[in-house]
Amino acid sequence: MNFLKKATSIFCGLAIVLSLVPLHPLSVQAEMTESVTDRIYGNTQYDTAVEISKKGWDKAHVAVLATGNNFPDALTGTVLAHKVDGPLLLTESDHLNPAVLEELKRLDTQEVYLLGGTVALNSTIEDALKAQGILPRRLAGWDQYGTAAAIASEVTPSSTQAFLVNGEHFADALSISSYAAAKGIPVLLTRSDSLPPETAEALTKMGVQEVTLIGGKAVIKDAVEAQLANLPQPVKISARYAGYDQYETNTTVLNQLPFETSNVYVATGENFPDALAGAALAAKDKAPILLLPHAQLGASTTAYLNQKRASGAAFTIFGGWGIIDYKLESVIRTGVAQPRISLQYTQGGLTGSGGMLSQLQSIPAPATNYADIIAPSWYYLDDTADGNVTGGWDVSPSDYAQFTASVHNRNLKVLPVIQSSWTSSQAADTVLSSPTGRAKLLSQIKDRILSTNADGIVIDFEFMSNPTGPYLTQFMKELYAELHPLNKLVIQAVMARTGSEAWLAEFDYSALSQHVDYLNIMTYDYSHGSPGPIAPIDWMRKVLQYTSGQKVDMQKVLLGLPYYGVDWSTTDSGATYSRRADGMAELLALAKGPVQRDSSQIPYYNYTDASGTHTVYYDDAQSLNAKMELLNQYRLGGVGAWSLKWSLAPASSSAIFPLMKQYLR
Repeated sequence: MNFLKKATSIFCGLAIVLSLVPLHPLSVQAEMTESVTDRIYGNTQYDTAVEISKKGWDKAHVAVLATGNNFPDALTGTVLAHKVDGPLLLTESDHLNPAVLEELKRLDTQEVYLLGGTVALNSTIEDALKAQGILPRRLAGWDQYGTAAAIASEVTPSSTQAFLVNGEHFADALSISSYAAAKGIPVLLTRSDSLPPETAEALTKMGVQEVTLIGGKAVIKDAVEAQLANLPQPVKISARYAGYDQYETNTTVLNQLPFETSNVYVATGENFPDALAGAALAAKDKAPILLLPHAQLGASTTAYLNQKRASGAAFTIFGGWGIIDYKLESVIRTGVAQPRISLQYTQGGLTGSGGMLSQLQSIPAPATNYADIIAPSWYYLDDTADGNVTGGWDVSPSDYAQFTASVHNRNLKVLPVIQSSWTSSQAADTVLSSPTGRAKLLSQIKDRILSTNADGIVIDFEFMSNPTGPYLTQFMKELYAELHPLNKLVIQAVMARTGSEAWLAEFDYSALSQHVDYLNIMTYDYSHGSPGPIAPIDWMRKVLQYTSGQKVDMQKVLLGLPYYGVDWSTTDSGATYSRRADGMAELLALAKGPVQRDSSQIPYYNYTDASGTHTVYYDDAQSLNAKMELLNQYRLGGVGAWSLKWSLAPASSSAIFPLMKQYLR
């Protein structure tokens, strides 16, 4: 019984790695303070604004609408949104975004403020709102300075104080927007070297006596201060919050003003939409918006994050992974950048249209955007059960060297895979239970790594008896101790467990994870005996929940992803399946009827031929995206994907590689 279950669930999948210097996630994690992070995002800036609205408002009889194409007219809209207790939504300039219209219906919105003239939001948007029984009210000036003045006059007809920001630089306005909104203080715009007439008029009309300047003297020059002092009702400068760039100015504002910081909102400082929409939500909580650069954080931003993390603050990120990637989220959460790993398996011969070199070349340039480690299927544990390693790839030593050099030339690492028999447990049981056998196997693995200039090893021993489990753990302990001082990575591929499979007890996740750099859980080949998905998402979640329950450091876990499709053939004698090497387009060409999706978003379809009835399950961009989301939900270390052989078709690669970059980079 054990044999049948194991034999049918075997798959050539496997493990992963990171850099030449292996990481020790457990020891690092024990020393760091980690904060709770949440993320609000959609597929576009318009969708993100809608998701922010859903997070903050169940009902909103009044909302604010701005263009998502350009920032000036919308910069000061947060104060208005807070006053009317509604969200700030974004749309295209020439039409009302359908998702925005649906959100207005959900909120039961009766009135919408449009920020800016008809260039920013044209008249067809007003018509679309009226058609839904929603009253549009436009606040606009000749330019952004006039629009800001109109908004300020609407929100605060009288005010003794105001904030003044440069109307050409959105970051400074976003830094102050949530605080200004929460306090009901107007925000007005200026040019760097002159005070616009509209702003001067608004200051006088509202009775402003003092302003706080946001930005240094390169952003708001002394000439503006002089003009303020010379107004008919002179305006004093109460303070200037500034840094050497927009990020230091941002943290200066956040440090100087009394925000509520139990939750800190985070947005990119490279573009305006997410922070603009998010500021209305932040204002509800009297919370700050921290702006981040695309790459390396400055000292002031790092210090602010460290301080708030240490005080127990939670962080909410505005925008998807293309806006603030996993590395930056890791810095937000822990203070340490922990990039995810992309392990890509190869199989087959060296050359030819489907050979390993072709599979390597199929990765777009630069390859480091999509992959870290290439794991070729090179070796087997010899069935003689004496500890010998045989070459499953029957080529000359020069071919191994050529492949390794080709991988290194693309700035990737090579971790060859060693597998055991898929038909008998005898070899693995015998070798692993013997100290002599383990020592011989370890020596041969080490020799092959050094002779091929490889960067480590992937251990893929899938079929063994349950009593062999402790010996497997002992072997991994011995292997890790031998290879780690050499800066060689050790990855182990393990069968997927939910805790209910007694026949997989030899894979002690908790013990094994102590002696590897990464644990590649092969979450695929789920269905057997009858047509079903390769890797249903609900099952994958159960596997990850079980793994977490075993006290495994989840940043060591690589999620197994299948690139292949499965064609089930059903006849009177039962159902059998074969893996399809076709790309997605080729698989779809077989479909005679509609493609359907099961409850876990996996696509499938049926067709018939002379051999009988067929059901084909595969993955596409939608289902792969849903699976990749598990990386975020469980804070995993990356993916181990089987295999590049099945990604060569353009329809497949065009779906796979963008997702790799999105989620892993």
